[in-house]
Amino acid sequence: MRFFENNVAPDQTVQTSLKVLGAGLPRCATSSLQTALESQHIGLSPCMHFAHIAPNAERGDIVLAAIREKETARRHKLLYGLFNGFQATSDFPASIFMDDLMDMYPDAKIVLNKRPGGGSQWVESIKLLTFGGSPVYRSLCFLWKTDRNVAAMWDGIMELCQSKLDLAPHELLTEKHYDAHNAWIHAEAAKRGREVLEFEPRDGWEPLCTFLEKEAPTDEPFPHRNDASEVRRYMAQQGGS
Repeated sequence: MRFFENNVAPDQTVQTSLKVLGAGLPRCATSSLQTALESQHIGLSPCMHFAHIAPNAERGDIVLAAIREKETARRHKLLYGLFNGFQATSDFPASIFMDDLMDMYPDAKIVLNKRPGGGSQWVESIKLLTFGGSPVYRSLCFLWKTDRNVAAMWDGIMELCQSKLDLAPHELLTEKHYDAHNAWIHAEAAKRGREVLEFEPRDGWEPLCTFLEKEAPTDEPFPHRNDASEVRRYMAQQGGS
């Protein structure tokens, strides 16, 4: 299962370049987008997702170092080390480093995956992840480095969201947070003269494949992958550890 296993090991001996930046927040169809990008129709495998971070202590350490690094060149070096070997991104950690990644990968296509139903639906869905930053989670999971990393990353993400999106603490994980993130993506892309495709799974293959200059399948539904049950199982296991 995605949040228990660490079975993606891309070849990092050869320099690669990200082709697609999935810029949407977690719980915005990030796994459906990942599955589509990795499909035979688009062929961008592997695609980085938080499911490749959570069970991997080394990658978690790199993410934490990048969160804490204030100097741009050193932060970019850390991120290169994290993303090398991957062809696309979706979910965190990419979503909070989009300004860096736009500079690092100037030719990558930017896809802003959005939550069906907008900010109000996102607020309800993101509650599923807040356990990872809770005192209960921290007390139950302090023996495992991967879980300590998850809790530390939660703190770092919230701090970056406040600074990058100009949010007050009480505005985190609200509709304002959702709207501010999407506006930030558009603003950062506009600074660099980059196009952004806003995308929801219900849009189907056509707009995504057209944007990526791929042929859209006509006889296959767009993937719908919901990690909610797996996240709940992950949290339940940590609570029972």
